[in-house]
Amino acid sequence: MQVKKFEARSMKEALEMIKSQLGPDAIILSAKEITKGFGLGGERSIEVTAAYSETTLTKKKFVESKLPVQQKEQFLKSTAKDQKELMRKMIESQVTKMNNQTSKMNSLPVKAKPLTGPVPYKMTERRYADIDSDTDLMIEHTPMPTAVTEVAKKVWNDMEVSSLKQEIETLKNVMSQFQAIPQSFVQAHPGADFGVHYQMSEYFQKLTGCGLMPEIAGDIMLKCQKQLSPQQLGSRVMVESWIAKHILDSTPVCNVTTEQFHLFVGPSGSGKTSSLIKLASSMILNQRKRVAIISTDSSKVGAAEQMKMFAQILNVPFLSVRSQQDWSHVIPHLEQLDHILVDYSGLNLRNQEETNYMKRMAPPVFKSMRTHLVLSSSSKDMDLLDCAKRYETFGFNDVIFTGLDEASQHGNIYNFIRKIKTELFAFGIGTKVPEDFEFATAERVVDLLLKITQNKRQEATV
Repeated sequence: MQVKKFEARSMKEALEMIKSQLGPDAIILSAKEITKGFGLGGERSIEVTAAYSETTLTKKKFVESKLPVQQKEQFLKSTAKDQKELMRKMIESQVTKMNNQTSKMNSLPVKAKPLTGPVPYKMTERRYADIDSDTDLMIEHTPMPTAVTEVAKKVWNDMEVSSLKQEIETLKNVMSQFQAIPQSFVQAHPGADFGVHYQMSEYFQKLTGCGLMPEIAGDIMLKCQKQLSPQQLGSRVMVESWIAKHILDSTPVCNVTTEQFHLFVGPSGSGKTSSLIKLASSMILNQRKRVAIISTDSSKVGAAEQMKMFAQILNVPFLSVRSQQDWSHVIPHLEQLDHILVDYSGLNLRNQEETNYMKRMAPPVFKSMRTHLVLSSSSKDMDLLDCAKRYETFGFNDVIFTGLDEASQHGNIYNFIRKIKTELFAFGIGTKVPEDFEFATAERVVDLLLKITQNKRQEATV
């Protein structure tokens, strides 16, 4: 028994290679997916390990050698069952042909002819067969005793049994070297690793397709399977309604702005300044609040001048704070205002120096202050979670996601609030002020994930 590995782009292609090279009796020992990729395209590949018998392979090569080119191609493309049947018929035909030839030789007419010299060996029977009319060919035939024939058969049978036992032992040794892998040519359905039923795999794919992490999508589907009856699980409307309600109930939001101080923090380029201006505009135009804008950003060139220009457009006070001591002069003049919006430098907080700077520039107010972490919805899950962990040392109360119009998927928003126990405060949709700013709602999150509004628009245009 021999072992050989095959690598292909799919299980079907691997099986075709095994059947073509090793024959229809090859045994599949293991199959695994290789994540390193296949070829220049970087696609995933399948590695299959197969065991085969030299005897079967020899039979296959013999049959291929006897077939014409066209029939050989058809033979290689046929199923394993058809290959085995054709091999059996051709080998039986060859054996029958050889037996017929042997019988024909034994049945040739024999003509006795006197010898002109002494017989060299005793117990030897000589026969003369007339092969050609002009020439007599002498054939020496020594009959084999029956007992010897029986012994030869027994020895041959013992050799076959010994060879078979050896192949079985080899196969056992090969199998013991491999891990216990389920031998199934059908890949597990989506969500099977998390306990999702086959009939629910469609909904699992839909959730992961909108950007949800597989473990979060699996958790939702497991809860759905437990809470709904088998009859309800068979109803698409019932399942989709349950998923929407679960997302709705598990999305924490906070859109009440009773705090006086609002700090906007986050990495560079996340949209802190735009979010601050939009929130200030919404407070002034829609809520009729008295607002002031303060900038502590001394690292970005022109940041203070840009904020001052927006403050003049909104006709609100603007102040620039450069040190902790400046707060003692600023705060007494802000007591009559409803809200003070503070813009911070875009820092990643990858070292303790940046964290200490953020804490030094914080206003000495603790009871009426709310910190908003501003993040881009176009960022990857791991980048968002890593940023949140770094800003936990500074502290934040909620999160604002910007650039909703730039992101194709919004599952990272729900992933974030599931992984980081915080609340959603607002969304930045575009560049318009203040139209492209909205306070977060659980209904909006459901619509972003399940694309309810988008699907309705598409149906209306059809």
